[in-house]
Amino acid sequence: MNIMINSYLRGRERLETVSGKKIVLTASATEMSDFLNNPFIAFSGGFGKGPIPLSYVRKTLYPHRPPLADGQASYVPYGLRKVESILIEGGFSSNDIAVAYPEDLDKFIGPETRVVGISSMDPTGMGYVSKTYSSIVGGGEPMNRIEFRKLVNHPAIKKYKKNLKIIVGGYGSWQLERQHVSQSYGVDCVLMGGRPGPIVELFKKAINGEPLPHIAKADESLDNWNYNQEMPITKNVAIHGAVEISKGCGRNCQFCTPTMQHKIDVPLEKIMKEVALSVAQGSDHITLITEDMFLYGAKDPRFVPNREAVVKLFKTVGDYPGVKSIQAAHMSLAPVYHDPQMVKELAEILIAKSWYSFGKKPIITAETGIETGSPRLMKKYMAGKMLPFQPEQWQDVVTNAFGILNDNDWYPLATLIIGLPDEKEEDMLQTLELMDKLKDYNAFYVPLFFVPLENCVLMKQKGAEMDSLSKARWDFFIKCWEYNIKIWKPTFLENRLPNPLLYNTFDKFIIPYFGKILGAYYGLTRGASGEQFKQAVYQLSMPMPDNGRRVKGKVKAKA
Repeated sequence: MNIMINSYLRGRERLETVSGKKIVLTASATEMSDFLNNPFIAFSGGFGKGPIPLSYVRKTLYPHRPPLADGQASYVPYGLRKVESILIEGGFSSNDIAVAYPEDLDKFIGPETRVVGISSMDPTGMGYVSKTYSSIVGGGEPMNRIEFRKLVNHPAIKKYKKNLKIIVGGYGSWQLERQHVSQSYGVDCVLMGGRPGPIVELFKKAINGEPLPHIAKADESLDNWNYNQEMPITKNVAIHGAVEISKGCGRNCQFCTPTMQHKIDVPLEKIMKEVALSVAQGSDHITLITEDMFLYGAKDPRFVPNREAVVKLFKTVGDYPGVKSIQAAHMSLAPVYHDPQMVKELAEILIAKSWYSFGKKPIITAETGIETGSPRLMKKYMAGKMLPFQPEQWQDVVTNAFGILNDNDWYPLATLIIGLPDEKEEDMLQTLELMDKLKDYNAFYVPLFFVPLENCVLMKQKGAEMDSLSKARWDFFIKCWEYNIKIWKPTFLENRLPNPLLYNTFDKFIIPYFGKILGAYYGLTRGASGEQFKQAVYQLSMPMPDNGRRVKGKVKAKA
């Protein structure tokens, strides 16, 4: 007991006597984690935690890497690293800046602190994944929202709030205004955009105690500034060894913000400086941040890929000493169909640097957007997505691209959108038709509710809600997860339950048993949608009639 009391008193004394850094940069607990070195598991931050204690979830799902010797965070989001570099290049001393995990803020916030800068992708749970799966699965508020609220209410921030300003930026900062919570969260300024000049000026005002605008816009219109000249390289390693290779997309999909920006490529020399820095600081994984890996170096207005530039980029990164694995963030499907040889040449590089495996076989993956099977919606909202092909060819583009990808051991993570404005029943039936065509391919499908993001063309439209799920939409949602379970459950169980008896026990008895319990719970608690929920959970928890494993688009029976 005495040890506990002394520890508490020492912690309290430290909180009371620390002078603090002038600028402290941080993010919520979910966003400061590498999710056990798995970028795709990070999507689970958009789910509710249910009855599980927050302390347990933090330790088992999104723990933080050990801090550096000076107590600062070792791995943080790439955007936060960019802000750190912007401030240093803008004239602030690195000695006045600390980048800290939320649990360590009391070591850096004190009476001398003037700014707490917070980066956030999804502060209120309004992102695509959060909106969809917290409402469908339940379990309460998304963990992203819980952790952001915990962060802005941190005792150290509260204690010294009268001396400091809170600036919240990042791709999700707009959510604070949309949800009208900035004031209640104590946020002084919501920063939208990432242009260095306005960011530096905003922090200077905060340091000098000058009033801050409630909303500040660091305009990123690539027509108005030289991105590669003004944006500095990072000074320290980011989570997953993130390195930006291009910004913007230019395909002009109306539901998406990055696609509305003109594409600009980061020069290879600049990319390799950040790769070298990441490796030197301990990351042997490199994540290439891009809206479309296949369009690096492309100049054609119809988005024809530049095979030579793309292959050279990945080969140069892969050949750098110390790089063990490479993961690209996003890709599009039209370049795959247009240039299968490019995919083959990249596969030869990336399989040797694979981050993921299917069973014991290394695979390549990246996130891509199918969005819909409806040519009408494609033409209306994303007419540039399938270029150099036509909207009427979209289903052929998708199915052929999946075949090419699978033949080269690429297993895409594919998103599809439910409830686009003006989506009709026949549009959803066409998407179901497309899913039927994809049933023999290896992929992971993520159906998502439409969310009107800030600064996209459709931002004023109404988002999709769970209550708007028609029978066709429910059938589509279930079909996506049926395919996921059929493809991925056998490998998932085999990796954890190598004993055939245990495997069969879980597959045929334990999972269906809990599925019945969960289905009954949803049936009783989801009102008018209860019966649909119950049947969906029953259906998805049952053993699949074929527990075969899919390889390159075909089902290979287990021996």
